[in-house]
Amino acid sequence: MAGSGRRRLFTDQQLIELHREGLNDGKIADRLGAHYRTVQGRRKKLGLKSTRSPINHQRFLELYERELNDPEIAKALGVSTGTVYLYRKRHDLKTKCQLLFTDQQFLALYGEGLNDPRIAEKLGVPKSMVKYRRQQLGLKAHGRVRLFTDDELIALHTKGLNDIEKAERLGASTEVVFYHRRRLGLKAHSRKQGGGEAVMRPIQWLRARTS
Repeated sequence: MAGSGRRRLFTDQQLIELHREGLNDGKIADRLGAHYRTVQGRRKKLGLKSTRSPINHQRFLELYERELNDPEIAKALGVSTGTVYLYRKRHDLKTKCQLLFTDQQFLALYGEGLNDPRIAEKLGVPKSMVKYRRQQLGLKAHGRVRLFTDDELIALHTKGLNDIEKAERLGASTEVVFYHRRRLGLKAHSRKQGGGEAVMRPIQWLRARTS
């Protein structure tokens, strides 16, 4: 649509409220799931003064030189891992330790259709870290959160449940279950009715219900 701009990740009011709590740009970005520079730019446009960083730079450098990773530094400083991550990135410091997660780990979860918050939850890292890695890999964000994992679907499939029964157990639509079962290369189970078997695809079942 002409004149439509990029969708905002947060409102001015949300930023103002977090700023009033004393949070700096990095902490606000972590809370809102936005990029540090996006928050910084919006704050300046609103005429809000920068809040002092909760991280003592000298103490941070001492911990960094000891080869500690972001979660370990965060624990020592009493701040979130996301705050440490953004602080390190702003000072162009690379992690000297083992990566918190590999591209392969990320891609495996991304391939399951999980979005940034769910991937972050699975990996035990901040959402901002997942979002940054996804953007570095040139991948678009997934929309809705998947209600189940491949492992959960496979476990129900091995029990002999059909797509309709799986959908009821997983709290998802039959079409979604059908799509992911096909993606995983799993053959459909028959639905037993009165001693006979009738195989009905999800889309056919849905049409039959609404007809």
